Amino acid sequence: MSTQKAPSGRDSTTRRALIRATAQVMLEEGYAAATSRRVAAQAGVKPALVHYYFPSMDDLFVAVLQAGAETNLRTQQEAFAEDSPLHALWELNSAQGAALWMEFMALANHR
Repeated sequence: MSTQKAPSGRDSTTRRALIRATAQVMLEEGYAAATSRRVAAQAGVKPALVHYYFPSMDDLFVAVLQAGAETNLRTQQEAFAEDSPLHALWELNSAQGAALWMEFMALANHR
């Protein structure tokens, strides 16, 4: 995996769109369908931009995983502040989150 940073910064609108598009493709069609061309089409950009922002597909997959982890951490911190934190944590579970996690497990198993 490359350690190169994204050319236009971590918070680029296009970069975020590519991360969202990758997660969506993985959820709808599985990790194997998440090619640079398919992700670019889903994000509405040219395929070359995928590799402009992410030198490898593994870099993109790691960015998707990291974005999800950061979102989950924020949501969990909010849940701990609730009057009933255990109930709030239980409510955080989602079929979509579980499905995406399973795709990452399958991806890791085939790398």
